[in-house]
Amino acid sequence: MLITKNKAIRLKTQWAYDNLETDSLRLGQEFFKALSKFNNETLIVLNNSDEVLLALDGGGHVLSLNKSILSRIDNSVNQKNQFKAAVFSYNDRLYMYGGYGFWTFKNYITYFDNQTGQWEIIIPRSKDVPAGRWKAIFQVCNDKLYVLGGRNNPEGSNNKDVSLNDHFYFDFITQEFTNLGEINPELPIKQEAISSTTINGKKAYFQNDRAVFFDFEKDTVTSYFKKGLFKNINTKKPVFELRDTLFFIKNINDTTRVLSKFPLNKLKKIVPEFYQISLKKDHPLQLFLTIFFVLLFCWITYKLFVFKDFLKGLVLYDENRIYFEDKSALLSPEQISAIKALHLQNQLTSFELNKIISSKKFVKSHFTALRIEFIKEINAIYKKVTGTDLDLVEEVKDPNDKRYKIYKTTQQVSQKESFVSFLFKI
Repeated sequence: MLITKNKAIRLKTQWAYDNLETDSLRLGQEFFKALSKFNNETLIVLNNSDEVLLALDGGGHVLSLNKSILSRIDNSVNQKNQFKAAVFSYNDRLYMYGGYGFWTFKNYITYFDNQTGQWEIIIPRSKDVPAGRWKAIFQVCNDKLYVLGGRNNPEGSNNKDVSLNDHFYFDFITQEFTNLGEINPELPIKQEAISSTTINGKKAYFQNDRAVFFDFEKDTVTSYFKKGLFKNINTKKPVFELRDTLFFIKNINDTTRVLSKFPLNKLKKIVPEFYQISLKKDHPLQLFLTIFFVLLFCWITYKLFVFKDFLKGLVLYDENRIYFEDKSALLSPEQISAIKALHLQNQLTSFELNKIISSKKFVKSHFTALRIEFIKEINAIYKKVTGTDLDLVEEVKDPNDKRYKIYKTTQQVSQKESFVSFLFKI
């Protein structure tokens, strides 16, 4: 619909023109003088369930267009208190958030009481209330008013009317504000453009070269950029979507404006850009953790190579087997005990070896035969695993008493160690 001071022009299957009738009891010349201009910069248009509402920018007067009759439904005054506020309809009630008036930026939400025709203020239950602002990006989704950015005069700063770098939502059920953090500085748009509409549940803003879709619930933005995409669009006028087609006002020159349309399927031919609304902040420990994990990776890599060199050429054992490089063989518990004792003590006497071989008492000659066979089996297994002709265990005379025999290994034997334990060994 296009509305002028004397006509209501509707597009259904074709354009239909109706004379705009006014309620002479509530509207008159004095009221139109108060509006000064009858345009989208002065009046914010909202489609309610049964009628079209026109809210005066700054707050106060509210008009209703029912069929072709324009009437005033408020009992308020021209407040001039919430210019460029976020104006929206929720549950068939008119709301305003923020805005500027009387040298201050507002941080509250007001609503139009249909019974009294007056504007009332909502007192939030949350302790923290975001700073006042105007010209914010906003949308109502699932009982929440999402607000992004806007502008105000920061306290303690000489700068005037600067962009705000936060976003939050107001929950109409709990009546509380919730802070969502800082805004991603790479967002292609951070403050209000009047040329906006809602498409498939997403608030969409339009510029000469770009269409930007906000999905506040998923914290994402989708942007379509192409030079001259909406060439000469009048960004002070709203955009409307009807049957997958956008309608907007285009400036031909300083005095001529035309109604243009744009098929939405054209956007599908443009590769979109994706952004996260919230700024991802680095965790305070992120740098430390990054350095730590880099060093840990380097240490593990170093230890892995050292571990391979450490294992190379070693004869290792555990509770069941003997190992050499990539080969191994099963040993009896007595053989493992003997190898472990040789590793820890460097040598075994014949008496000590006798106790490992058997707990029974035998004559000396029988034990001698058992020791010979026992050592022979260990050496045979060792030769098979290592592929060498040398013995692992040999019998020699005790240097302290030539009458006795002792047993030693011909090379170092070590207990098998896991890489995890080796990793943390300095």
